[in-house]
Amino acid sequence: METAKVVSLQDEEKNVFIETQFSRSELLEQLERIVASKHFRNSKRYPSFLRFVVEQTLAGKAEALKERNLGVDVFARPSHYDTNDDPIVRVTAGEIRKRIAQYYQESGHEEELRIDLPLGSYVPHFFPSPHSAVHSADPDRLKDPSNVQVATPAPEHETAVPETTALQIKKSIAWIGRWKGTILLGLSIVSIMTLVGALLQNHLKGPGINYFWRSTIASGTSALIVIGVHSLNERGEDEPVDIRATFMRNGQENMLSSMVRSDMVPVSDIVSYSKLTDLLTRRNHVYRTKGSVDTTFEELRQGPIILIGGLDNIWTKRLVAPLRYSFFASSQLESEIRDNKDPSHVWKFDNMQPVSGDSHDYAIVASYFDPSIEQHVLVVAGIGKAGTQTAAEFLTSDQDMKSWLIKEKVPPGKNVELVLSTEILDGQPGPPHVIASSVW
Repeated sequence: METAKVVSLQDEEKNVFIETQFSRSELLEQLERIVASKHFRNSKRYPSFLRFVVEQTLAGKAEALKERNLGVDVFARPSHYDTNDDPIVRVTAGEIRKRIAQYYQESGHEEELRIDLPLGSYVPHFFPSPHSAVHSADPDRLKDPSNVQVATPAPEHETAVPETTALQIKKSIAWIGRWKGTILLGLSIVSIMTLVGALLQNHLKGPGINYFWRSTIASGTSALIVIGVHSLNERGEDEPVDIRATFMRNGQENMLSSMVRSDMVPVSDIVSYSKLTDLLTRRNHVYRTKGSVDTTFEELRQGPIILIGGLDNIWTKRLVAPLRYSFFASSQLESEIRDNKDPSHVWKFDNMQPVSGDSHDYAIVASYFDPSIEQHVLVVAGIGKAGTQTAAEFLTSDQDMKSWLIKEKVPPGKNVELVLSTEILDGQPGPPHVIASSVW
């Protein structure tokens, strides 16, 4: 029977080490149990990655499980891609470690063998369950310690120490004296690796473009850019986006009405769109684009979302509504951004003001995980056209974002929503200014 070599556990009574083995089929069955769990089944990226590294390890190709190779083989990155700008492999591995830990913490998995992805490595380790490790070994092998093959486990460095690792530490105390020098050297190496890993993690979570765009770029799936549109009916009148979207979802749209109706995208939104897509292109990230009224809820659940436009984008209005800051149109004459926690904070925009005059426009920029669609969302949305352009400028300017993050001392990995203002001079927007923020 084909078996896979796994780390050893010590038999406390006989003070020897036992190499425990699993069959390939046992490991693959456990793999499928994990990826079928609620922690993995709604994702394409995490099961694919975990399956690949397990299968490659079982095939004897563990030495090829390096970051760049995984980026190319699993995520179809070009062979020359920059792993610093595109940390998809490291981010995915980190998320898988967290989800595996959550899986084994649930009741009912105590007797299952363990599949683990150690920190600092992409080679999975296989452990017996803490309850069955010693008892599952062949008792005859304990009679002659000279026949026992010792497999030394790679150290585990997760913040929350798994049960198996804790058991290893406990059972290793008896032989520390004999192997003190080796252990100290190993611990020194581990400490250095842990420090380097921490520095890399801090770099990836640092300020600037990486902070706001990291989840989108590292998703491994195509980003969907949803751009707001203005719909004009057959009389040339602006039709509310909510009515148009309902009209289409009910199947009442036909070819004639579709040809008579006009869907218009403001030039300012196209300018914003070009800034955002240029950033994605420079980072080799695939994207696709749809109008807001043509986009379905199911499409929003397939990958990271970028929403361009405020009141002309039905999905911006809906997804932003539960957040602290949201859009509101009291009439065709005036629109505003409201603070849902403090009603005294309202930023109004006069829709009837002269285009070439001097005024202020406002925008919402947000980077957050939306539980309703279980995807990361980037919002780039102004009340007026200058607001959306300002939001796009902010999200593509590393200096603007870095300055705000450092000033506000925003912790890594948080969801962020900002309200921006821009001064309009002779119809042209000025630089963005953060006037309100929410971090959670």
